[in-house]
Amino acid sequence: MLIAHISDFHLFSDRPESALVRADATEAARKLVANIAAFTPAVEAVMLTGDLVDGGTEEDYALLKDVLSPLSVPVFVIPGNHDRRATMRAAFADRLPFAAGTYLNYEASHGDLRILALDTLIEGKVEGRLAEESLDWLEDRLDRAHAGPTLVLMHHPPFDSGIGALDRRGLVEGGERLARLVRAYSGSLRILSGHVHRPYQAIWNGVLCTVAGSPAFQIGLDLDGQAAKSRPVQEPFAYFIHRLDAVGGVVVHTRYVDL
Repeated sequence: MLIAHISDFHLFSDRPESALVRADATEAARKLVANIAAFTPAVEAVMLTGDLVDGGTEEDYALLKDVLSPLSVPVFVIPGNHDRRATMRAAFADRLPFAAGTYLNYEASHGDLRILALDTLIEGKVEGRLAEESLDWLEDRLDRAHAGPTLVLMHHPPFDSGIGALDRRGLVEGGERLARLVRAYSGSLRILSGHVHRPYQAIWNGVLCTVAGSPAFQIGLDLDGQAAKSRPVQEPFAYFIHRLDAVGGVVVHTRYVDL
């Protein structure tokens, strides 16, 4: 099974909320979607890990659905810090089985792949959190036996990147309990995230994690950890193709797109 992992479209129907978002973000996202749609052999599902839009309006989500429309495969989305729960829930209620309650968590499947989507949004804040309600929900799902691979989707990575300006505005609550749940899980598990606007991979508590870049803008590789602000860079855009086998093995390929 081939899975595409993308993130942080920051689409806007009127004007961007974020100063760094490129003016042609919609055109860039359309090029990325076209690249995924044309990939051979065909990608079977797409994971879009948050900051789907930049302001969270109904019009923003309508634009997003139009941008994604060339994809004939399931697209699984989660909220990022620029999304808004009410309008996102309304926009995707016909496509995704959101859990009852405040948070946009949900469980879905594609073949033998299980997707556990986590809401890390603190509305009005850049930082993210995993509420106890969400962690209880996740623990209940992970306690249920599943023979195939499991993907956990969450916008804010639960580990530092080394890019200090972004790490200080990352996941600020719930990471320790999540780490315990991940360590205790005995099956095939992967975590897919976004937020950092730079593609990279990590091993965290024994689990392979990938963080997708952003076609809206990319952040430079500044690993001194002390910079007050992150800086955008002009670099080739890359997204991930995950090749999952029947026994839970995974190979992650990097796909470059000229945006």
